Amino acid sequence: MPLSFKQRFCAGLPQTPPELDLPLDAFIVFESESLPDDMGADAKQLLLAEGLPESAPPFLSFSTYSTDDIESLRAFGDIPASFFPLGQTAYGDLLGIDTDTKEIVYFNHDNNNQRVFINTSLAQFLECLCAYQEHLHAETRTSPLDAIEQVDAPAAQPGTMWHTEALSD
Repeated sequence: MPLSFKQRFCAGLPQTPPELDLPLDAFIVFESESLPDDMGADAKQLLLAEGLPESAPPFLSFSTYSTDDIESLRAFGDIPASFFPLGQTAYGDLLGIDTDTKEIVYFNHDNNNQRVFINTSLAQFLECLCAYQEHLHAETRTSPLDAIEQVDAPAAQPGTMWHTEALSD
């Protein structure tokens, strides 16, 4: 039986001494009523069944947003109506699902909220999170872009989050 996303993600975590008590395996739990209908059934099911880690390489953090928080972000023009936030990059850029295209994107607030592509779907994003984490803890120092390209070829192209992260790796 193949591992679930959560099992695979946790299996790829680095070993830490128990006295550090780092909650690296902490996951965000989503409630069905908090997820928009236009997100897509597959993405919705993944978030309900698996959730998202509170944090993941490369310096991503995930959280749930209240309806009021989302409406406030939309009112200030930080995100379009077709965007459902899932978290942030290390730089505070909102990351989430474009409910029209089902793509995972973030908005670069240092560049006039330019939309930056991450993955074609939530399932591919979760797979790339695992591949990237496994790459970080592998004995070899190869680029993670080969594994990411196998999962989602557009995600490995120049100008995407994964391409930028692989170059800085």
